[in-house]
Order: sequence, then structure tokens, then C-alpha cells
Amino acid sequence: MSRTEYSLPREFISPATLTGEAESSPVLVAFSGGSDSTALLHMCAANAKACGGKVYAAHINHMIRGEEADRDEQFCLEFAKKLNVEIFVCRKDVPKYAKEHSLSIETAARLVRYEFFDSIMKEHGIRLLATAHNANDNLETQIFNLARGCGIEGMCGIPVSRSCRYGTVVRPILRMSKDLILEYCSSNDLCFVTDSTNTDTEYTRNMIRAEIIPALKRINSGVVENSARLSCSLKQDALCLDSMAEWFLDEMNDDASFECEKLLSSPPSIANRAIMALYKHVSEGGTLEHIHISSIRELCRSCVAHSSIDLPLDVKAKIESGRLYLEKGVEKATPPDEFCVKLGEGVNDASAINAQIIIGNSQNTINIYKKSTLLYLDFDKISGDLYARNRLAGDKIRIRGINKSVKKLLCDMKIPLDMRYRLPMICDDKGIVAIPFVATRDGAGLKANEHEKTAVCIKFGLL
Repeated sequence: MSRTEYSLPREFISPATLTGEAESSPVLVAFSGGSDSTALLHMCAANAKACGGKVYAAHINHMIRGEEADRDEQFCLEFAKKLNVEIFVCRKDVPKYAKEHSLSIETAARLVRYEFFDSIMKEHGIRLLATAHNANDNLETQIFNLARGCGIEGMCGIPVSRSCRYGTVVRPILRMSKDLILEYCSSNDLCFVTDSTNTDTEYTRNMIRAEIIPALKRINSGVVENSARLSCSLKQDALCLDSMAEWFLDEMNDDASFECEKLLSSPPSIANRAIMALYKHVSEGGTLEHIHISSIRELCRSCVAHSSIDLPLDVKAKIESGRLYLEKGVEKATPPDEFCVKLGEGVNDASAINAQIIIGNSQNTINIYKKSTLLYLDFDKISGDLYARNRLAGDKIRIRGINKSVKKLLCDMKIPLDMRYRLPMICDDKGIVAIPFVATRDGAGLKANEHEKTAVCIKFGLL
């Protein structure tokens, strides 16, 4: 089947549009053979307006439903062939895998799926993975999260996109209801398979689908579409609150701490997000439950010096001098004594930060060691003496035409907290010229082919 101009539902959003990727970007479609993924694969593969790049399909036989699962696999192979779509198939004994790893069937199946998707994306350079989550799935998720107890994020439902290991997961038909999807399949004469386990109400989502959503439809027939609008509205609110929490984070110290009084006087929705963002940074990607955030806020209210609580992933929250600190398995970094070292040719000791700064007139005269870097500076652009000092409040460096806050720059570049106090500011009479590992002032650096000319090479080596 060639890629023609089929009529696309207005609720469909092309994968590239959802991410800002080029329209010619290849797309991998997660294809189960059900109505949702069949419609999605057809939209992407049979319509040039939907996807400008090559479309692939991936099917997983979880080996849970015996002959029925084999039937689904065969259907997917034949349907992909009709569409001239290259399809990848994985057969994995998920029940066995779940038992071996002490996982639920659902968790094991999800792990197997995404490991398979990751492997295909890596091997073929595909950065977009399209899944067939729809508006009904979104409502199911909202109900499920509501029953468990959730905040605004839980009621946002399924995100339209999210990062994955080798690219981005996108949901092009997330705004389409199940009824619209079935209508699309019917109008385009698309056959599909049905998973018999979808009727087993022992599974929570199946019970929500079979019993709760029909009851809600009897109250208001437009509940699916209304929940999609709710998701969109709440996502906008969540983004606004997240941006306000970012302002809060900009005010924090480099040692991963907040002033308790300021934290408690801020709106809880902002302060809680700031705490979660700080924890994610310190724990390198972890998340906190509501009970943890409540415990942290209670710790701040007590404001008792040296008091602390343990958090997941080896993170500790503690109070010192009216501030809340989050630390991961290491002592809190402390600023060194103030220092200012005039730099001359050869070895310059900066004992306050346990470092050496070595200046030479070419790379060949300097030995490069582990945990060191070279900065190539144009001697003609240095104003007065060159010296190294500790970072000061309000420090800025001009890069790409903007006077950038050094504090924010170090945060943006994810310089480890224990390193931030140890980085010397290389300065001249006009201000900061360079920061090792981080940045060089506009106009002060040299291109690679100029290193043997008027370069000043600075090596920062941790002793």
C-alpha cells in the first residue's frame, strides 16, 4: 500500500510536531494489532501528511495467551506487509521472566516492551517511538490516579510525550476517543485483533474500562472528551507552577539548600515542587512521595539545628543554621577561604582549592593529567594582570553576547556541587576571563589552529 492522502482525524498530531523533530524523522510504532495501534500505524504509514520519514513497526509476543498471542503476531506481520512497513518482532516468555525477577506480569511485560523498543531505536537511529494511547486511556489513568490519591500531576493523566533512552515517546492519538478510533478503522476497512484479557476485570484498568467509564458516560456522554480538556488545562497549570518553582531554585545556594523560613512562607504548590526538583538533582533522578515531602516540611517547621531525616536513594535532609540541606552520602560542601593568586608563567599554587594552575605558551610545554583541562586564551585580549580567585556573589561572565550568571551557569552545566567551590575564576582587570571546565569570555579564546600562536594555556589539575 503506497502512502496516499487519507483523511486524518483532526485530533491526530504528527509525531514530529509533538517533539520539534524534522518531518523526515523516522518513527517506530508500537504495534499490538489492536484497534488503537492498527489505526495509528495506518495513519502514520499510509498517509504522507502524517509522517514524512520512514515508518517502522515493533510487535511483542508476550507468550501469555498461547495460540491467541501467536494469532496476533501473524496478523501484525501481514498487516505491516500490506503497508510496506518493516516490522520487528520479539517473542519473550513474560510469565517466566516475571517469576525469575519477582515482578508482576504487567511490570515484566512493560520492561520487556521498552527494552525491545530501545534496542531497535539504538540500532536503526530512530528517535521517535509512537504509542497508541488514546483519550479513553487517559481517562482511565486519571481515575486510577485519583483512586490512589494524587496531586495535579496525577490528574494531568498521560503526557503527550516523554523522554526515553534513545529519543522520545510520543502519543499522536492521545486526544482521540475510542469511538473515533473505531470509526477510523471502519471507514478505512481496517481489521484488527482483540486481546481476550481486556475483559478480565481482575485487572484494575479493565474494571475501570468496563464498569466505571460506562457509568460516567451515563452521567455525561462527553466525559472522555471533557477529561482530555481537563488534562490539557491542568498541564498548563502544572507548567506555570514548575516555572515558578524554577525561580525559587534560582535563589538557592550552591550547596543544595533552602532557607527554611522562605520555604515555609512560599505557597505549598511552589515549595513542594522546589523540594522535589532539588531532590531529583541531588539523588540523580529520584522522585519523592507525598509522605516524604510532608516530612521535609515538618523538619523545616521544627528548624532544630542538626536534626535530620533519611530519604530514599541514600539522601538525607538536615537542618543547619536555619537552612534545609539535602545531601547524598557525602558531607556538605563548604566554601574555601577567600583567595586571590596572581598568575605568572609556570606553576602557580592555589592551595585554598587544592589545585595548581600552570601557564605556558603552548600545549607542548604542559603535562595533562586526569581531572585537568586546558584553557586557550588570547594574550592580546588580556587586560592587565591575570589572576585566579574564588567565586563571589553576583559573578558574571560574558558568553554568546550575554552576561551570564556564573551561579546559574554552573547549575545549568550540572557541575557537581562539591566542585563548584573549587573552580577558580581566571580574571583580568576587566573581570572573569575564563572558568575551567565551564566557559571562556567572548573574544578571549582561541581557535584550535591558533593554539601555537599567542596562546596562554592554563591547566587546572586537582591535586
